[in-house]
Amino acid sequence: MEKSQSVREETENHYWRPRRFAHANMFIGNYERAAEYYRDIVGFAEVYRQPNNMAAFMSNGNTYHDLGLTDIHSRYCDPDQKPDIWHLAFEVENEVDLVDGYNRAIAAGVKFEMTEDHDVAHSLYFIDPDGILVEVYADVMDDWRSHRKGSFNEVKPKYVPGVTSEPISEKYYPKDPPLDVIKDAVFHPKKVTHSALVTSNFEEMFGFYTGIIGLTPFVGSPESSVAVLRGTVGTGDLTLYRHRPGLQPGFHHVGFEVWDEDELDRSIAALADKDIEVEKISDHPARRGVTIIDPDGHRLQFFVNRDWTPEAVGTIDDETALYLL
Repeated sequence: MEKSQSVREETENHYWRPRRFAHANMFIGNYERAAEYYRDIVGFAEVYRQPNNMAAFMSNGNTYHDLGLTDIHSRYCDPDQKPDIWHLAFEVENEVDLVDGYNRAIAAGVKFEMTEDHDVAHSLYFIDPDGILVEVYADVMDDWRSHRKGSFNEVKPKYVPGVTSEPISEKYYPKDPPLDVIKDAVFHPKKVTHSALVTSNFEEMFGFYTGIIGLTPFVGSPESSVAVLRGTVGTGDLTLYRHRPGLQPGFHHVGFEVWDEDELDRSIAALADKDIEVEKISDHPARRGVTIIDPDGHRLQFFVNRDWTPEAVGTIDDETALYLL
């Protein structure tokens, strides 16, 4: 795997500079069943539910949701929808940055699918070169728990960036929030950290996520077989794998960082007690991890970082990278 020239390599045409990968929203076969699985196995609590959307939202207090679990029978789905990724979300510093990037993107001809007022956050949505929905958002209040709890049916007001209201300059993203631990869960993750995609449009996807979204290469280049892209505070927020025979294009996995190696060992041992099969345990000087498959076929990666540097990560072979990056 090729190492990038610089972790801080600048792109010329990006419209945002995201802080981090913030959440994955996945289509699920049954959202109520999935909420129990992601509580008991993955270790996130259901912080709120939207019955009209058939969706549950999971968090450990790190943010208003780390995972969205949307039922394939939701009003958002076509009749033939299968479990898959729905959208990936990236968090920016504040709404001023969000709106500034939106205005420049509109002027450059970037097409948006929609803009949304989620009460606790304002969001922009558009489609990447592989057809995956991507969200860029800014938190617009510092007390998300007061608005996002229990069960509710959200009525979304219209949001026109920079027009509906004066963009907020405050940085309302959570800062060192207290984290909840579900004691009896198999895993106790710190947070969701990244998503990984297999693409047959590697160069275009690399250019989109660096040149438009504004992620920075940690390892890899447009010519690589694998690239890890990062936000300003993330250690690796999106992984791109180049499609090859035997590697199906599309969503590959979502990743969660755990607290330490002892915690990872405890979780691996607990999987057997729950009759959950381990797909793969991977061990490398840069990172150690385990992957499992959820009931809907989504791959979940749990890991602890070791020597997480471009030099060490650059030595991971392509096959191992599928389970560690």
